[in-house]
This record gives sequence, C-alpha cells and structure tokens, in this order.
Amino acid sequence: MDRILGQPAALDALRNQLATQRVHHAQVFHGPAGVGKFTTAIAFARELLCHDSVTDLQGNQSACGHCASCKLFDTLNKADDSDDPTAALRSAHPDLHIITKELALFSDDAQVRSRKLTSIPVGVIQEHLLGPASHSPALNHGKVFIVDEAELLNNTGQNALLKTLEEPTAGTYLILVTSSEHRLLPTIRSRCQRIAFGPLDDVAVSRWLSEHHAELDEQTAKWVVGFAQGSLGRASLAVRFELVEWGTAVLSPMQRLAKSGRPEPNLGSAIGGCVDGFAAAWVSAHKNASKEAANRRAAALMGSMISNYARRRMASAAQQCDPQTPGDSEQRLEPWLGVISAVTEFESQLNSNVNLKLCCEGLGMAIHGALLGVAFSS
Repeated sequence: MDRILGQPAALDALRNQLATQRVHHAQVFHGPAGVGKFTTAIAFARELLCHDSVTDLQGNQSACGHCASCKLFDTLNKADDSDDPTAALRSAHPDLHIITKELALFSDDAQVRSRKLTSIPVGVIQEHLLGPASHSPALNHGKVFIVDEAELLNNTGQNALLKTLEEPTAGTYLILVTSSEHRLLPTIRSRCQRIAFGPLDDVAVSRWLSEHHAELDEQTAKWVVGFAQGSLGRASLAVRFELVEWGTAVLSPMQRLAKSGRPEPNLGSAIGGCVDGFAAAWVSAHKNASKEAANRRAAALMGSMISNYARRRMASAAQQCDPQTPGDSEQRLEPWLGVISAVTEFESQLNSNVNLKLCCEGLGMAIHGALLGVAFSS
C-alpha cells in the first residue's frame, strides 16, 4: 500500500488492522469519487491474500511479493494496464472477486446481459459474490470481494448481502467502495467498518499528472488540477475526454459576462452541448452504457466545475473586500453566491427528471441573472 497517493488516515487505519491481526470482515471505503478508494481496496486485498507477509521494524505488514498469490496480483496489474477495459474484471486471481455493474455483460442470464449499465443487478451479486463466498478459497488462504460503486446496489441487492455480513465464512473479506455512502442501507453500514477517504491536495494531483500525462502543457495541466478538485479520477476524465474545452465553452463566457455585463446568449446551449458531447463519447467508449447515466455523470461534472469556479472567484473577491464597508463586500460576493445557488437548483431539477436540455438552458439563464451586475460592483 506504500504506492497509494495520499490518504494517510485511511492507510494508517488499514495498516493497524493488519498489524493487530484484527481485520474486520466487512468494510466500507467511502469518500469522493476518484480519490483512490478502489486502488486502495486492491492493494489491501493483496496484503490480505499474501501467503507469507513480512513485517518491518515499525511493525508494518506488507505482502511478500513472491508467493503464488502475489504473482497473480502482478498478472492482474498487467491486465489493468491493457487496452481491454474489462480485463481487470476477469481477475487472474481466483480468490479476488471484483464486482461491478459491468459484470452484467458476462452473466449467464440473457436479460441481465442486455440491460443498460445503470445499476448492479442482484443477479450479479448472486453469481459473483454469494455463490463464491460459500466456496473454499482456491489457494487455501482466504477470499476478498470488492464491490465497486456499491451505491448502485438497490435495496434487494443490498439485503441479499446481509446474511454474508452477519455470518461471514472464516477468511472471507468484503469491501464496499462507494462515493455515496448515504445510499447504503443502515443495516449494511452498521455491519461494516467505515474507512474514510478525502480529496487529494493540488500538489499530489499535479505530481500524478506530470507522471502519467507529461504531454500536457503547463496551462492545460493547471486547468486540469483545478477541475479535478482533489480527484485523480476527475483528472483522468478531463484528460481523456478533453474537458479543458469546457473551460473555453462555458467558463470563458461566464468570465466575459462578469467583466463586461454584456449578455452571453449562447451560454445555456454551450452548457448543454458540452454535457451531451461528453455523454455521447462515454457511451461510445463503454459497451451497454446508459446514455441517461452518462448524461447525469456529465451534468454532475459540469455543475461541479461551475460552482468550483464561482467559489474561486468569491475567494478572489473576498481578498479585495474592505471589512469596514460590508455593503461593498456583499456586492462583490453575492453574484457568485447566486451562481452556486443556480447550480444547486440545476442539480435538484436533474434529480427530479426534468428534461436535460431545459435544465441546461435554465442554468445558463440563472447564471446570467446572477452575474449581470458583477461588472458594476467589481
């Protein structure tokens, strides 16, 4: 786990479990998307399944790197780096079971195979978790089940896990990875050890970009770091789908609007175009992907980008405020608070299944309403 970037509190908690040999049989790794929860789950599984763990002078336990299990993890790492996005799901390790919504594509049930990938079907849980959990480990050491995006389990799927959580087989470990812990049932959360993950700092994200995307120029890399908001997953999406263009299409008109007070009539359509373009590219790159789910992902990224930009502008404006003139401070900050409120309303409408195009147009109009006076108060 030494290669995990950031997350000292989470790593310390997991290392303590290993050192004391008191590893909880069920754990929830929760926190923002893309901050290393799934990567940490894989690294922790390697430690749990190692046949010959070693302990350093500080009492930290680590995988040996040479046993049969560790060698299979090396094979899994190579699959992760391949061009086949499902390679890691078809794990080379017989005692490591990675459960995701994409496993529906390999189900024995044709109806499950044909479904759009918006949730983890209960059939996938039954086939890839409940069934194997009752079997002896292939390497006679233990079994680890990792459920990625566990919030995509509906109540039926979550309830199906309860018996396994209540009566775990010795040497069997379950890790639920989620960025929306509140969507897990209380009965699930109460039976699991919670491990919290937080956003990475900008220095860590910048270092990761320099190591994995050295081709980016300095300005683009700086934009991606700001867009990422501490998430390597978001940074990766920004690079892969060239989301820096969102800055040109959406943030630049907002900047002009705030500076000049002149309307930007195409702002709403620009927001909608960016969202639709990302969703189309996502569906094209992922077999059986749901366009609706891709739209929601894109809209969430868009809302986050706009509200984060507004917060940065507020921080900049606050530095120019005179504490002795509260009226001036309110004039400078209120428009950007209005933008954040507009994003909140945008997200609320999306959750109410309002037409996406109308939501985007409405967001553009609301931003206009919030920012039209900024040029005269800045």
